[in-house]
Amino acid sequence: MTHKKTIKNGFTLIELMIVLALIGILCIIAVPKINDWLPRYRLKSAASDLQSNMQKARMLAIKENNSVQIRFDNSVSPGFYYFDTINDDVYTAGEFRVDLSTYKFGVDFGSGAAVSNWNNTACTQATAISFGTRGTANQATVYLQNQDILVCYAVTTSIAGTGKLRIYTGNNWIE
Repeated sequence: MTHKKTIKNGFTLIELMIVLALIGILCIIAVPKINDWLPRYRLKSAASDLQSNMQKARMLAIKENNSVQIRFDNSVSPGFYYFDTINDDVYTAGEFRVDLSTYKFGVDFGSGAAVSNWNNTACTQATAISFGTRGTANQATVYLQNQDILVCYAVTTSIAGTGKLRIYTGNNWIE
């Protein structure tokens, strides 16, 4: 007569409770860190997207052999920007548009706690950036901030049409 051994696979209730308790402790530690990190991540994402969209407008102006303006509208909060491809100074359906509200956490135009830019002159928000058929642009700066106004991003165009991203950390500007 042979006996079969039964092998039981699985977890005991005590093992399961210990794992759940560890997961709970890790969540308690991690959630506040994520809440601190996420607004700054969204602000950086908005600034990076703006810099990329400036290059997109520049390439469109060269490709279409027609000037393209990026207009910044802060008449609503949060604001938005759009490519004014027909140069009528108003947003027209079909033009490329980015609403800052999609970034959440209070991302909007503004210079935050920065009272002066890197040249020690007052922070002046651009209302439009124009890209010519050769890719050149007017020199202008757009400032973005979020609910934590200590941090601010500045996206600046040069006459050559290139964009530069800077961050104000509450003490100084960093390129």
